[in-house]
Amino acid sequence: MRKRVLVFCDYYLPSYKSGGGMWTVVNLVERFCDRYDFFIVARNYDSKTDKNPFTTVKTDEWNQTGSAKVFYFSPKNLKGGLFATLAAEVKPDAIFLNSVFATPVIKFLMLRRNGKIADIPVILAPCGELSAEALSLKPLKKQAFLKTAKLINLHRNIIWKASGEAEKEEVKRVIGKGVEILVAPDLTPKTILPEYSQSQKLFKEKGQAKFVFCSRIVRKKNIRFFLERLREINSGKIVLTIVGPPEDADYAWECEKISKTLPPNISVIFAGAFPYQQALKKVFESHFFVLPTLNENFGYVCIEALAAGCPLLLSDRTVWSDLENYNAGWQLPLEEAENWVGKIKDCVEMDNSEYQKMSSAARNYSIEWLAKPGHEKETGAVLERATEGNTKSFKRKM
Repeated sequence: MRKRVLVFCDYYLPSYKSGGGMWTVVNLVERFCDRYDFFIVARNYDSKTDKNPFTTVKTDEWNQTGSAKVFYFSPKNLKGGLFATLAAEVKPDAIFLNSVFATPVIKFLMLRRNGKIADIPVILAPCGELSAEALSLKPLKKQAFLKTAKLINLHRNIIWKASGEAEKEEVKRVIGKGVEILVAPDLTPKTILPEYSQSQKLFKEKGQAKFVFCSRIVRKKNIRFFLERLREINSGKIVLTIVGPPEDADYAWECEKISKTLPPNISVIFAGAFPYQQALKKVFESHFFVLPTLNENFGYVCIEALAAGCPLLLSDRTVWSDLENYNAGWQLPLEEAENWVGKIKDCVEMDNSEYQKMSSAARNYSIEWLAKPGHEKETGAVLERATEGNTKSFKRKM
């Protein structure tokens, strides 16, 4: 009999405005649906910026969405009692929680702590939320929750799934050293843009460059930093397309205000949010992808941009540290603003011959990365660890 995994998260397909965390679950399902049955509990709307109920699914009942059964709950059912009912109905062999701070996750853990849900093995993926940079945003609220969680032992007997060694250290620092942490990179699709053709990639004229940012417009993603660097570019022609929902309305307003002060040779387009394939098309139609993020535990959009033939211009706070070795982009410290200005100018002055080589290298990098077998193997080990038996028999593995 196939084992069952019950997932609690904020958002799930057909959502496309909620950010990369959702794709952790989407890709988990697609990669392992031949070995496990997945049941997902998520909100019945797209994101914080779009709370209109989905019209293509049934609310407060199970739906077949792709390879998973999904229960899209209405806001009235976020009280938590429903979660205990669903857990008893599904009888999962393991629970997967996507996020530390998501309300559905906290509701589930409180029910578990209070004995309303059976003591089932639990995997928790923090999705970069425990980094110092992430915790610095709305710090009082987050620190208060974490302190309370420790006092009431909310996270007892949890398997923490870190996306890399850096996140493993973050979990130790914030949650404590005496917890079980397994490392498994966030999963990607098996292929991205399989019909990609280098001959269709945008021509790169010397003295011009099209940059694209594709993410939620929030302080963590730090696109304002890039806009401020553009103030210092007075030659050449630059177009920056910002793709993504204005999740933080105040921050989005700040960015728009700066965009109106830029030199006349620079155009900024706030394009809004798009479904997955349309967003990929926007990236493909650009020369370079930019993400001056404050912190990224993985960054799905980075591998997607590489697959679209876009060299990356990133902060040094991501896992993509070997880009220059592959001629696929750059990582620059945010503390070195002048280096960002210089690199932007280099991008603008790049001719088509050099650009096409770099674009092709970015695409090849993505193909090699997606083909690595270890990523799926390590996640498989986490699932096996969780479904091997009762939490009472857990042995600490550091």
